[in-house]
Amino acid sequence: MSTDFDLCVVGGGIIGAGIAQAAALNGLSTVIVERKGWGSGNTQKSNKLVHGSLEHFTGSNIFQTREDLVERQVLLSIAPDIIKSSWFYLPVFEDDRRLPWSTELQLMAYDILSGKTKLPWFKKLSEDEWRGLDGLNQFKLEAVYKFIDAHTDEVVLTQELVRSAKIHGALALCPVNFDEAIKIPDGYKVQVTKGSRTRTFECRFIANATGAWSSLTAERMGLFSKIPAVQCVKSTYIEFAQQLSEKRFFIEPVNNAGRLIVAPWREGTLVGSAEKLFTGNPEHVKPTVEEVEYLVKTVRHHFPHFNHSPSQAWSGLGSKLLAKKQSKGPDRRLFLLEEARYLGVYGGQLTSYRILAEKAVKNILGILNGNVEGSLEKPFISSSSMGI
Repeated sequence: MSTDFDLCVVGGGIIGAGIAQAAALNGLSTVIVERKGWGSGNTQKSNKLVHGSLEHFTGSNIFQTREDLVERQVLLSIAPDIIKSSWFYLPVFEDDRRLPWSTELQLMAYDILSGKTKLPWFKKLSEDEWRGLDGLNQFKLEAVYKFIDAHTDEVVLTQELVRSAKIHGALALCPVNFDEAIKIPDGYKVQVTKGSRTRTFECRFIANATGAWSSLTAERMGLFSKIPAVQCVKSTYIEFAQQLSEKRFFIEPVNNAGRLIVAPWREGTLVGSAEKLFTGNPEHVKPTVEEVEYLVKTVRHHFPHFNHSPSQAWSGLGSKLLAKKQSKGPDRRLFLLEEARYLGVYGGQLTSYRILAEKAVKNILGILNGNVEGSLEKPFISSSSMGI
C-alpha cells in the first residue's frame, strides 16, 4: 500500500521545524503542519538564549549542560547571521544565596564543559569596571562576573529551518488545523482544514511536536491513553519599550535563588522569567499581576534609575522531561510507540533542537527502514548564510 508521505510532523515550532528539516535532508518524504505561524507559539515565548542553562546548571544535569554547550558551538558555526554570542554580566550581592566563590566555580565548570571553542572564558570585573554597568545598584555589591553565551531571534531561526526543509522536498502547510489521524495498515490517514477547505493525506509515521498541546494532538490520533500526560512550566516575561542597556545581565531576585535575564530586545528591554507549574488549557495561559510585579520589582531593585513601566507582558509554556520510568528509550525527551508509528517530544528546548531532531529522525528511520547506524547527514542547515 502506498502513502503520500513517510512522515507527518505536527507542530511548527523550533522542534517540529528541526525534525522536518532533518527528515527531509535524509530522504524522508515529509509534510509539516502548523496551526498559526512558524515559531509563533511557545517557541517565540522564550528568553531567546542558545545556552547551557547556567541558571539551572547543577552537578545532576551535567551531561545535558555539556550537550547544550556543544550544540551552542555548532549553531554558532552554522548560523552566524542568526545566532550571536555576547557577554553576559552576573552581579553577586551580599544578600544573594550564591556566594562569589560558588558563582566562580559554577562559571568555571560552565566554560570547561563548553570544550574546545574560540569563545573566551569568564572574567571577574574590577570595582572600577562596576561603575560602567549602566546604573547597576552598587549597594552591597560584592563581585561582578562576565561570561559568554549566545542568543537568537527564534522565530527567524524557525522560519529558516522550514525554508530549508522545503528546499529539500518537504511540504509545509500553514495555517491549518490538525483535525485527526486515523490508523491504517501502513500508517495514518490525516485530515487537516483551512477555513472551509479540508485536505486528507496518508503518512507512514507521525511526530508530535506540539509541546503543551501534545495530549490534545494524541487524543485526535486515538492515542491519548497510551502516552504520558504532558506537564508544563509557565514562564512569564515583561518587555519595556525603553532600552535599559546595550549589555545583557543575569540578576538574582531578592529572596529567590533563580536568575533572571535582562537584555536588549527590539530596541527595548526583555526581562524574565518568572516560572511556575501550570495546569489547564494551554490556550488560556497569561501573566498574573503578581508575576509582572515580581519582575518589575526585581529590575528596579537592581537598576534603581530605570523607573519605566512595562509595555507588555506574556507567558509561554514549556513541557517537562519525562520521568525515567515513563520514557521508552535513553532520552527522556522522546517517547516512541513503535507499533503505532508515533513519536512524541517532551521538554524540547531551543538550544537542543538540532540534536533532538537528529535523535528523533534516527528513531523514525530505524522503524521505517530498519536500524540506522552512525550520524545523519551533516551539517543541518539552519541559516541562509550556509550553502545548501
